[in-house]
Amino acid sequence: MGTTYACVAHTLACESYQLDSYRRLAAAMVRQSKRLQVAAEKAVKAVAASSPAAKKLKTAVKVSAEVAVAATTTETATDKTAAAADNKSSWGALFAGAKASSKQGCVRPLAAEPISPELQARIDAFPPFEDVSKRAEDADVKIVAWNVNGLRAVLKRDESVHLRAYVAQEDPDILCLSETKICRDELQKLEDFLPQYEHQYWSCAVKKGYASTAIFSKTKPLSVKDEIVVGDHDSKGVSKAANGGKDQEGRFLALEYPKFWLVHTYVPNAGGKLERLDFRTNQWDKAMLREMKEMEKTKPVIWCGDLNVAHQEIDIHNPKGNHKSAGFTDEERESFGEILKSGFVDTFRHLHPDKVEYSYFGYRNNMRAKNKGWRLDYFVVSEALMPNVVRT
Repeated sequence: MGTTYACVAHTLACESYQLDSYRRLAAAMVRQSKRLQVAAEKAVKAVAASSPAAKKLKTAVKVSAEVAVAATTTETATDKTAAAADNKSSWGALFAGAKASSKQGCVRPLAAEPISPELQARIDAFPPFEDVSKRAEDADVKIVAWNVNGLRAVLKRDESVHLRAYVAQEDPDILCLSETKICRDELQKLEDFLPQYEHQYWSCAVKKGYASTAIFSKTKPLSVKDEIVVGDHDSKGVSKAANGGKDQEGRFLALEYPKFWLVHTYVPNAGGKLERLDFRTNQWDKAMLREMKEMEKTKPVIWCGDLNVAHQEIDIHNPKGNHKSAGFTDEERESFGEILKSGFVDTFRHLHPDKVEYSYFGYRNNMRAKNKGWRLDYFVVSEALMPNVVRT
């Protein structure tokens, strides 16, 4: 029997993550050592800056730093494999592409540093969430995808404890976050955001405070891709766009594991006036299908995230009144259907054909309490993987 996958959908929950006293002590020592190292490097740079060779030195430091980052974008994994998912209140999205983009600062692995003992104590003492998705006994790997609608605001308030406690209790092996709205310059501030995940990858939009995605993994992936090529293509599939058709909004990340590709996307919204409908259906969706079919040549695909489409009438509370609304237009639904017809399965709808479940609720009119929402967040897998999905 192959690897089994647990795909889950809900709001918040799972088992607490706690460092024992020895690990905390060791982590604190490592952090202090890093601080001393940083101080020493600053002193060296200050001296070098006063020399005639300062300009050359700065250039050399910059180049070597870029080489170091590039060297970490393709890594060798150990053994963990599998996939699962979680969703329910604006869950995530991301996707695959090409090599790391230095212009956007995408796919930048961060060395997770320990958080303070005081903050860890607050996380450990946080009351259990009601909707924690317990790990299925026969599941090898658990994956959560979550649309956080901006990390900066959350981390500035006490809600950072709320969010960290949720992740600790949910305890996924892989956590995918979409719409982080984090830009490249802010990545350093988030090195200790979720220290239990040693391998962290971020795809940042060129536009500050917009879209963007991240993946946190306990297991080192074999390789990482952070670009998807969209836009018009010629008969040979070559982009005719000025920038090569590459996504500039940080919507795409893909991690390769020994037995599958994990693709996480924050799919573009068609817009209030449907101004991006053509881009979404005729460019983005086609690019997604092209990329995933290319990946399938090597191994099956797990695609998760905020896909910004309610595929069937059962996936939206008021289908009759929303046929011209972004996310439920005939064009978007048909386009998503074409992807599924190409050898992919909507795991939730496959396992629960008649179940009404929403993952997004509007902020106005108390929609969540009234259970008037949309199912916009999915786990879609290659047909070959469906027998291994144990829950969604």
